[in-house]
Amino acid sequence: MPDADKIANAALRLEATLTELQSAYDQLEQLGADRLAAVRAADLPQVAKIIAAESEVATTIAQLDTRRAEAAKELGELLGVADEQLSASALARRAAGKVGDAVLDAAIQLRTVIDRVQKQNARAQIAAQTLASHMQGVLRAAQGKLNHSGAYGSGGVVTPGPAVVSMLDLVS
Repeated sequence: MPDADKIANAALRLEATLTELQSAYDQLEQLGADRLAAVRAADLPQVAKIIAAESEVATTIAQLDTRRAEAAKELGELLGVADEQLSASALARRAAGKVGDAVLDAAIQLRTVIDRVQKQNARAQIAAQTLASHMQGVLRAAQGKLNHSGAYGSGGVVTPGPAVVSMLDLVS
């Protein structure tokens, strides 16, 4: 029978890592809301800043996920489970008691915030696509106004071409 203290310590490490992951995903969720607002406002410099901050948080999440996998593997070994793909929730159920309940609660909270971030990212993708389509329309309209020759490209849309300059020499 594995040492209950070792199992409790391994479960505590896993719970702590899951809690840190939840905090990082909370940050990512807030940044995602800020990015969505910046996209809706067509504030491209702000979007770039937010994407850089999201990249930093994503790096932190990757590091924490490595720690999570190590902690889960350790707990699994102590519980006699060799499957490395076993989720934190499944490990928590095997650990049982207060130790298992704490890990299960942390895993559920993490899954909840991850789901929210995924839904938010889907909304942001739609908003970005809408903005891109709008910007393409604005560019086409501007190109049409600036192209006084009325030349059309092979795609059937007005494309900016060379300026047509007409002149009449009245001196000769």
